[in-house]
Amino acid sequence: MEHRFSGPSYTLGIEEELMIVDSGTLELANSIEGLLEDLRGDVTGGDVKPELMESVCEIATTPCADVGEAGTQLRSLRRQVQQVAHRRGLSIGSAGTHPFSLWEDQRIVSRPRYRDLIAGLQFVARQELIFGIHVHVGIDDADKAIHVTNGMRVHLPLLLALSANSPFWRGDQTGLDSTRTPIFRAFPRVGIPPRYDDYEDWSARIRFMTESKVIRDYTYLWYDVRPHPNFGTVEIRVMDSQTRVEHTLALAALVQAMVKELAEHYEAGHG
Repeated sequence: MEHRFSGPSYTLGIEEELMIVDSGTLELANSIEGLLEDLRGDVTGGDVKPELMESVCEIATTPCADVGEAGTQLRSLRRQVQQVAHRRGLSIGSAGTHPFSLWEDQRIVSRPRYRDLIAGLQFVARQELIFGIHVHVGIDDADKAIHVTNGMRVHLPLLLALSANSPFWRGDQTGLDSTRTPIFRAFPRVGIPPRYDDYEDWSARIRFMTESKVIRDYTYLWYDVRPHPNFGTVEIRVMDSQTRVEHTLALAALVQAMVKELAEHYEAGHG
């Protein structure tokens, strides 16, 4: 499979899934299309995108050289979205789950990928009212990316524990630090991925699944860590969305350091 594992190593990209809420009631608001219309693509220092539900807003940085640059972009993106939301009587919030809003009240975004997802997974996808952060770290070699992916598997429980930020669901205190996690576990192809021998092994598995119509492409593997050949990154997806940007950045810095250690392990001949 073609890939872009050739750029500079250890660049950092961060995606945050944020809540769109009514400023008065704090209920989730199905308003992403209005926010995108108001922004009209005029976003600086990153991107603002829809997600599965109309009450979710995803912000994404460009590839950044370090955590400081990523932090500048994230703060700016949150501020830009909040300013547009405020004009509509809305606010932006961030946690792994909303404390009391119901998935039954959320509308699905009108995009082919999401319509197909609902058609295929039905209830499993409709109840996925959760919010996470995804951290991309650049890798300059495909087999090295697989080594890093394999190595990150043992760190995923720690990253989940550090990021847990979703104790409430449908008005209940669940007793879980991360309620988001079991909700997402209803999806197929999630959790800790299998170990891969090398990039060719990973590519062969993707070819088998696409040719047998199990998935459309590798982005339908929702594991907690995965190689992302289109971006030339390893993507860590296990963490709850954070209320404070500083906490998102601390987690991203830890991920970047873990990835660098694993990459250097590979470069030292321990792959």
